[in-house]
Amino acid sequence: MAIGAGLAVRRAAMAHIVYTVSIGIIGILLLAPIAAVAHWVGAQFDEPNGVLALAAFSSIFKLIGILAFYPWLDRFSHIIERITGVGAETAVGRLDPVLAQAGGAVALEAGWRAILELAHGSVDAVRHRLFGEPVRYDPPVDAARQIEQFLQSLSLETLDLGAFEPRLVRLCHALDHLNRLHDELARVPQDASGRQPPAGFEEGARALAAWLDTTKDPEVAPGAAIFRAMEGASNRLADERRTGRDKMLQDVALQRTSAETARSGLELLGWADGAFYYAWRLAESLRIASGD
Repeated sequence: MAIGAGLAVRRAAMAHIVYTVSIGIIGILLLAPIAAVAHWVGAQFDEPNGVLALAAFSSIFKLIGILAFYPWLDRFSHIIERITGVGAETAVGRLDPVLAQAGGAVALEAGWRAILELAHGSVDAVRHRLFGEPVRYDPPVDAARQIEQFLQSLSLETLDLGAFEPRLVRLCHALDHLNRLHDELARVPQDASGRQPPAGFEEGARALAAWLDTTKDPEVAPGAAIFRAMEGASNRLADERRTGRDKMLQDVALQRTSAETARSGLELLGWADGAFYYAWRLAESLRIASGD
C-alpha cells in the first residue's frame, strides 16, 4: 500500500520496518533472559501448557520495544525523515486510499484542497493570458485523474449523505470545470491581430487575481464581492465576444483588415470567453463545496 502513496504513508511504512528490524535484533540478543522471565511467570500460575509463558514472552518483548524507542522518539523521527527525504508534500499527494475508505468530512476536505491546489495553477495561467502575457502551461492531467479516482473510491457507507452529498456533488462539478479548463489551456492562442485587448480582459484578470490572492490560505473564504466580480467579468467577456465578432467581420467585409488577422482575434476572444467561464465556475463550485 505504501508504493505510490503519499509521503506520510511512506514514512509510516519505513518507521514500521526500522522499528520491527531493530526490535527483532534486540529480541535475539536478549532471547535467553526474556525466555527465562516468561518461564518464571508461567511457573507462578502453574500452567503446564505454556500458554501464559508464551503470552508473557510476547508482552515482555513489546515492553522492551517501547522502553528502547520511547526515550529517543524525536531523534528516531528525524532519522526516518532523512531516509525517506523531504519530498513534495502536496494536497494531491495526501490523497491516500486509507483516507478514502475512512470517508467522512476529512476525506471531502482532502479532495477539496487537492482541487483547489490544481485550480491555482490553471486560474493563474488564464490570468496571465488575459493580461497579455505569453503562457506556456502543461495541465497536470495525471494529478486531476488521481483526484477523480480518489472521489470515486470514497466509502459512501462512512458518509452522512444527507449532510455531505451536496459537497460531494459540487466537488465533482469543480473537477469537471477544472478538466474543461485544462482543455482550454492546452490550446492557448496567440494574438496576431494587433488590436488593443478589450477592457473585459483586464477586468477578468483582476477578478481572477483577487480570488487567487484570497485563496492562498485555504482557511480563508473569499468574500461575495470577489465572486460577483468574476460573474460580471464573465458576462462582459461574453458580450465582447459577440460585439467583437460583428466588428471584426465588418472590418473584413470593408477590407479594413485581413481575414487571417480577424480569425486570430476571433480565436482569442472565443478562448478568453470560454476559459474565464470555466475558471469562474470552478471557483464558484469550490466555494459551494467548502460548505461556506
